[in-house]
Amino acid sequence: MKMEEVLPKMSKLYLSRIVDSFLKDVRLKSEEEMREVILKNIDEFQNSDRVKLNLDFLEADRDIALVNEMILMSLMENEGYTLSENELFACVEDLEKQILKESEDEEFIKTSIPEEALRIYTAVLVAAWKKDDSLNAHEINMLNVLKTELGLSNRDHYLIESKVGRFPQKGNKLHSLRQVEKSLKDLQSRGIILRFKDNEAYYIIPHEIARVVRYELGSELRKETYLSLLTDLNVAQLKSILSPLGLSMSGTKNSLIDRIIKHNILPTSALNFLSNTELKEVLRNLDGAKISGTKEEKIKNIIDYYENLASISDSDPTDSRSRLYDFYEELASRNYKSLRINKIIDKDLDVEHKFEEATQYIFEKKFGIDLVDMKGSKHADGKLQYNQKEVILWDNKSVENPYNFPDSHFDQFLGYIRTEPMRVTLFLIITSDYTNESISKAQKLKAFSEEDTDIALISAEDLKYIAESWKEFSGQKEPEFNLQVFNLTGELTRNILTNRMEWAIQ
Repeated sequence: MKMEEVLPKMSKLYLSRIVDSFLKDVRLKSEEEMREVILKNIDEFQNSDRVKLNLDFLEADRDIALVNEMILMSLMENEGYTLSENELFACVEDLEKQILKESEDEEFIKTSIPEEALRIYTAVLVAAWKKDDSLNAHEINMLNVLKTELGLSNRDHYLIESKVGRFPQKGNKLHSLRQVEKSLKDLQSRGIILRFKDNEAYYIIPHEIARVVRYELGSELRKETYLSLLTDLNVAQLKSILSPLGLSMSGTKNSLIDRIIKHNILPTSALNFLSNTELKEVLRNLDGAKISGTKEEKIKNIIDYYENLASISDSDPTDSRSRLYDFYEELASRNYKSLRINKIIDKDLDVEHKFEEATQYIFEKKFGIDLVDMKGSKHADGKLQYNQKEVILWDNKSVENPYNFPDSHFDQFLGYIRTEPMRVTLFLIITSDYTNESISKAQKLKAFSEEDTDIALISAEDLKYIAESWKEFSGQKEPEFNLQVFNLTGELTRNILTNRMEWAIQ
């Protein structure tokens, strides 16, 4: 979610923490003033130097710094970088438990961390902790330098700390809820996460700074997104990632992928094992991705491409269907890659049903219109009451190519119209795109309906446009949507819809 979407859901206390994080000596009294000044100074908020500076936990209390990282890792692993308060507490605990469990698996440690690096880092870490029960900034900085020199990740550091009995705390004790709450407050005061309320409390890394946080914390891709990237590589490329690390290259493609994930090989590290030519070939297969640049830039372009496929967040966390609405165009066009990465569908057959649910959400929540229940299974996807004597029916048709209105659908829709007890004033067909032949078929269906039923075709993109913009055409505080906007035969283009809203919604 972007700042402009989150700020209206934030109360004064939490808004003031964000203002104080990047604007000094600013005194604002009202929530609206705070929201306005944040948006007015959004460039300063999202400035990468500011974000990087506030992600430096070197001088922070060790427990706060560690829990800060656990919180950010938990948020970055979730769609939209958003979790409810209770979910976040559970995720932090689960993450700490997972690291502890991995540290006890000698075989896992042996194949994850090079033996010499493990020996050296363990010895220095034990010596650093030996003095007292804390690490000062100098000691932490020295460990960070050593970690980089040995090619170890933050996750490797946690695993080794666990083995010496210092992770998450002394004696491998988990952090408490109170400690997590202190870190949540610290991250808000740094302007890294926001807290908002929508029936329950949620925490989020806003879209504007998510990319910087990802790279700085070394959590480059969510697991599901990384799986999609690895699946798009060939077997030889997967083996070239495993081979230099001394990991087994046997088994199926899925086995190789599982091995890469299990051993926490970061996307940048994995892609770095590919040649410049291979990286360029990968980018050529990614629609719209930039191909030129240094090897490091190519790697970042690949990672950003996959991350952007999965960066859309829930526009309404209180209604699970809003997640489908956010991917409405992808459902309409059967964009399977994006839908799978974002866990919108489990299998291809889910698309039509999810497309229907998203449309129901649009009419109910965006237009504020009650749906009419339909009995049985042989009926249109949706029904609305137009007036006391007439109804509107709609049907969703997701397509990979422009919809051509086949004869089977013509007969199907005609049956829906003729068997409906009330007069159908409009039959609306919602799809991704459509052919000129479909427009002719719509006019033919109107004639065959024998009820002068209007038959309209509308793209998912344009229906979503109406859902987002219709209130702007009304001067009322609580406007009502007028279904007359859709009531004609033929195609409902953006221009036609805009013209109709200008006179229908007042």
